[in-house]
Amino acid sequence: MLTRIDHIGIACFDLDKTVEFYRATYGFEVFHSEVNEEQGVREAMLKINETSDGGASYLQLLEPTREDSAVGKWLAKNGEGVHHIAFGTADVDTDSEDIRGKGVRVLYEEPRRGSMNSRITFLHPKDCHGVLTELVTAAPPSEADH
Repeated sequence: MLTRIDHIGIACFDLDKTVEFYRATYGFEVFHSEVNEEQGVREAMLKINETSDGGASYLQLLEPTREDSAVGKWLAKNGEGVHHIAFGTADVDTDSEDIRGKGVRVLYEEPRRGSMNSRITFLHPKDCHGVLTELVTAAPPSEADH
């Protein structure tokens, strides 16, 4: 089922300033960046390491592009910090249905496009002991735009 921690999502007010902190403090470099209009965020993926399943683990820094986005609302309420944890899976469709069958609310009826052309869905934090949880199936290397 779940194979790794894919990423930790961190909400921030200023993406460039936050990227610079992680670069200067830990030496992490931006592996990928994009604007996701559907989610209303500008993001940077900082690669931490490769994993045994051929994937990687990242920090995902998220700056809202509009106040009414999920991350924008979360920042207004909570301030900067850890927003969610994402687990990698080979099959987000099957695993999210399996988890739904165990009584956990899955927030999207069908997985959506995520960072680097991945397929994603989220699990309701109230069903996951207060943690917004994302499931991620990475795109094949030929489809992942770095």
